[in-house]
Amino acid sequence: MTRGFGLEKLGLLAQRFPWATLAVIAALTVPLAFAAAKVEFSSDIREIFRSGTQEYRNLQMVEKQYPQTGEDVLLLVQAPDLFTRDNLKQLRELHLNLHFAEGVKHVTSMFSAHDAPDVSGNAEAVFPMDLDGVNLAALRETLLGHPFVSDKLLSADAETALFVVAIEPRPKIEDLRVVADDLRKVTDEALAGTDMQAELSGVAFFRLEIVGALIRDQRLLIGAGFAVSLIICLLFFRSPVYALLAGVPAGIAVLWTLGLTELRGQEITVLTGVVPGLVTVLVFASSLHLMFGIKRRLVAGDAPQAAIVSSVRDIGPACVLAAMTTAIALLSLTLVPHTLVSGFGLTAAIGTAVAFLVTIMVLPALGTVLLGRQSRNENSGRTLDHVFTGTGVVCGRLGRAILARPALVLSAGLLVAVAAGILYATISPSYQYRDYLPANSQSSRVMDVVDTEFGGTEAILLHIQWPKDNALDPDEVLSVVADAHETLEGLPLVTRAVSVHGIETWMERGGLKREQVLSFLEDAKSPLIERMLSVDNNSALVSGYFPAVDASELVPVLEALELDLEALRAANPSVGFIATGIAPHSARASYEMIIELNRSLLIAIGLNILLIGLVFWSLRAGLYSMLTNVLPIAVAGAILHLTGAGLQFTCVVAFTIGFGIAVDNAIHILNYYRLMRSKGEAVRPALEETIATIGPALAVGCLVLIVGFGGTVLSELPSLRLFGEVVIMLLAAALLANLLVLPALIAFVEGRSWRLGQQSKAARQ
Repeated sequence: MTRGFGLEKLGLLAQRFPWATLAVIAALTVPLAFAAAKVEFSSDIREIFRSGTQEYRNLQMVEKQYPQTGEDVLLLVQAPDLFTRDNLKQLRELHLNLHFAEGVKHVTSMFSAHDAPDVSGNAEAVFPMDLDGVNLAALRETLLGHPFVSDKLLSADAETALFVVAIEPRPKIEDLRVVADDLRKVTDEALAGTDMQAELSGVAFFRLEIVGALIRDQRLLIGAGFAVSLIICLLFFRSPVYALLAGVPAGIAVLWTLGLTELRGQEITVLTGVVPGLVTVLVFASSLHLMFGIKRRLVAGDAPQAAIVSSVRDIGPACVLAAMTTAIALLSLTLVPHTLVSGFGLTAAIGTAVAFLVTIMVLPALGTVLLGRQSRNENSGRTLDHVFTGTGVVCGRLGRAILARPALVLSAGLLVAVAAGILYATISPSYQYRDYLPANSQSSRVMDVVDTEFGGTEAILLHIQWPKDNALDPDEVLSVVADAHETLEGLPLVTRAVSVHGIETWMERGGLKREQVLSFLEDAKSPLIERMLSVDNNSALVSGYFPAVDASELVPVLEALELDLEALRAANPSVGFIATGIAPHSARASYEMIIELNRSLLIAIGLNILLIGLVFWSLRAGLYSMLTNVLPIAVAGAILHLTGAGLQFTCVVAFTIGFGIAVDNAIHILNYYRLMRSKGEAVRPALEETIATIGPALAVGCLVLIVGFGGTVLSELPSLRLFGEVVIMLLAAALLANLLVLPALIAFVEGRSWRLGQQSKAARQ
């Protein structure tokens, strides 16, 4: 069995039967391309931390009992003065017309305000039916003094009004677009010709903007990856044939990956959106190694068929092993108990396998067909030899400089690894779910205004559950909710709490007695009350609102809340208290996910070291790869620490991907070095030849990968930009580590052993 487990022989088979191979590939590509055209995009930010944990089940339970939680559309209206007669008339018309928009259940705004009910339960509307003749200054002051309007639906300066539009859940993005378009149309018509400006936000609009960004990113990543990779191929090989040899497999691999994603019933998410781009650059990187091998043999005078066979036999095993190590790193992500990450790991691993399979079959078959039609002079391509030879000369000089002082280079590498590792170990986790929204989007701007003017858009949901087989006792319910309300309101970060306790206080001021409050609320069937009390489920909900903060700020607050809840549980042993919500759950889960991802990364490192050691039948080979490929992770982590970016879970995902790809460099160096040693070369000449021969391919391959992932830097999604930046840092650091530190390490260890062996042999003679 070869170092490639015999899988590289697929390339030899494809070279032997090129037309049959291409026919099979075409037959498979057509249905997979059809499936790829139907793949859908996921946009639910709650999917980021979907898992089978109890915390996630608690969130699902609360959302089931209070289905409107998190489904609101926020309509923000701003003007220098909202309280002109014409503006108020237009705003009230907007409030009424929104009820007739597609998918709207109800609307809450300052026009929903009522006075506190009197002893008989009557509650007059604050806004009169006819605004003509009304004292607008007095009306404004009344609203700014109303407990459910001031700083909740109307800003303190009365220049910003908030309309909370509850919509029916729309799981399909096409249906959601219809709702969004109708809301925009109603709003634009109502405010036309006024000085008022309106913007829409909320989870529904998050979804639309995320999908739009994902579609744009897909086109950008694939298009940029293809364009730049083809340009690099043309620059180095100066032949459209070689560009086709890399470009055709890349296009087929992307179609196969997307088609398989659709057939598996998976959607494109904020993470899996990078997989097609990943597949593209992996194909180009592997193709470059094979094409450089083919070109070297052609320049040496071999026939095209012989050059292809030689390249597949010599370089194919390294391509197999490189694909396996990358796939192992990605498969380690499936161990993380969060569907977004585990789904990404499986999809990316499948994409890696597809990238190898298509490359090892299409390139030899297509190369046999295309190169076989060219003359010997065209195939030898002496003009290319200047570019390739020049790059090889530079790498050769670099190799000689390294091997002249291997101990010094190795010591420097170890020093950097230790220092960077210390910084990496002290980096703080960081997470905000808004990082998964397009930057500078309308939704983000609205959320920022709501955070500033209305106390925040994030919420801690404190769910209170009484035994379901017992009737609710009004006095107990109001007392427990009051205690929970005060507990939540007293937390740092929380600007205001919303619950039936606030309704109770307001009603009692109007003259209603406490024993009447709960029955009044039950009879009211108000959408507002349904957000706070579920009689059918014997539960109540207290919501504590706060502006968006990083997980590192929120987690300590949640821990303090848990201590307070212990006291509430002790005082009310038959009542259940659960603190949840999208922001709290994601903050907790982000910390847990980072721990799980670091664990999966360690597993990937261990498995890859074991695999390399087994394939090369050398413990040293495995240890060589460990040092030179853990070093880039430490360096990237140190840069994140020094820049204050924090350790987001997408960073650790990027570490895993970067490690898997970076190991490929070490494999190609070790494979060629072992090949030179098997031909009788001594340690130093073998290393010099390896650096001079493999160095150009690694450098160009790294350039292709960096440019391919560089497209993510142009993404509208901050999380994806950070992901790309981390991968680029890893790839650049890995190239330097494998070209500088790895040869120095091998020379230091094996060169010394070789010299001692030579001295011992001379002594015996």
